[in-house]
Amino acid sequence: MASKKDKNEMMDRRELIKRAQELVPLLREKAFETEQNRHLSDDIHQKFIDAGFYKIFQPKKFGGLEMDVGIIVDIAAELGRGCGSAAWIFTNVAVHGLINGMKDAKAQEELWGTNPDTIIVSAHPGKDAHVEVVDGGLQVDGIWNYSSGVDFADWVNLQIFLTPEDGPAEHRFSLVPVSEIEIIDDWYVSGLAGTCSRSISMNKVFIPRYRQISSLDMHGGPTPGSAINPGTLYKLPFWGIGAKLFSAPPLGMARGALELTEQDIENRISIFGAKLAEQPTVLAAISESAAEIEAAWAVLARDCRTAEDMTIRDEIPTLLQRTEWRRNNAYAVVLCLRATDRLHGLAGMRAMDPSSHIQRCWRDIHAAASQVAIAWDTQAINYGKARFGLPFSDPRA
Repeated sequence: MASKKDKNEMMDRRELIKRAQELVPLLREKAFETEQNRHLSDDIHQKFIDAGFYKIFQPKKFGGLEMDVGIIVDIAAELGRGCGSAAWIFTNVAVHGLINGMKDAKAQEELWGTNPDTIIVSAHPGKDAHVEVVDGGLQVDGIWNYSSGVDFADWVNLQIFLTPEDGPAEHRFSLVPVSEIEIIDDWYVSGLAGTCSRSISMNKVFIPRYRQISSLDMHGGPTPGSAINPGTLYKLPFWGIGAKLFSAPPLGMARGALELTEQDIENRISIFGAKLAEQPTVLAAISESAAEIEAAWAVLARDCRTAEDMTIRDEIPTLLQRTEWRRNNAYAVVLCLRATDRLHGLAGMRAMDPSSHIQRCWRDIHAAASQVAIAWDTQAINYGKARFGLPFSDPRA
């Protein structure tokens, strides 16, 4: 019998993408249920585990696949065709293999040493979240929001923002075990409803320094984790490239909307007896949406290849390059949003039914586009500031 390591080495990206494609019918079938339950089913979550999706960026040293960074885009482009919430949970869990593979070896051993199937999610500080710098680490308190996939989690990687008086603002990813949090069931939303992106509460939880990593150490080049994970993956500029985790699911959602719209129009007859598939305005709308989706996919894939090539050559990307990649993340979502809006309009009144998959794509993609890391105005302005040397304050750049 082949060992787990042997199986991981035999797996390639084509097999992973095939597995994602094969799950699309089930995801589409379960999408309404997922949305109503505000939770991805345990069965689908287990299928993601069995397929190896969550391990794409996990270090090989700890039983992971350690694949190229572009695989997250291509898998989400498939899973999102079936269910936007499922694709969002996939990317938001899988990316922690990359983040934590960059951390201190002690943190990695704590995460994966005895359990290579550890599930890690994130959370963003709420208005009453409090962070205090203490001896040996940080102490956190209060409520933290948007913890996508937290129902399945073993650990939560808090996003922490520090504003010291004697230095620049700093962002850190900081790990806490789920045993030290309380999950708050407050995820009642119109889009991405099945992501169980609930809030969490903590009471004076201590986070040792070794469980943290600063975004200042993730701009490109060797990271603390490179000491045990010397591969290219853990030297990539995280926020420029790793943030594809937010732009990849909308690509899948838009592809799903296009696929279902084409299937629908192929058989529809207008009230005047005309075949919709023969109407020039319909053909133009379908073509424009398809082109926008392909363009979005192309720019995301190109960024991944460019960043990997630079890392292999030991080139550290400039602030301008990093903000350009973040701009592209956001613009890819703009393209997918436009495409989905246009396709939703073609669906007519049938899209008004809450169970309509095209309406769900439309709601999910609008919810995804509100994520600040891919919000167009924010990322466009950041790029402009970097381009013209204006004061820059985003600590995650």
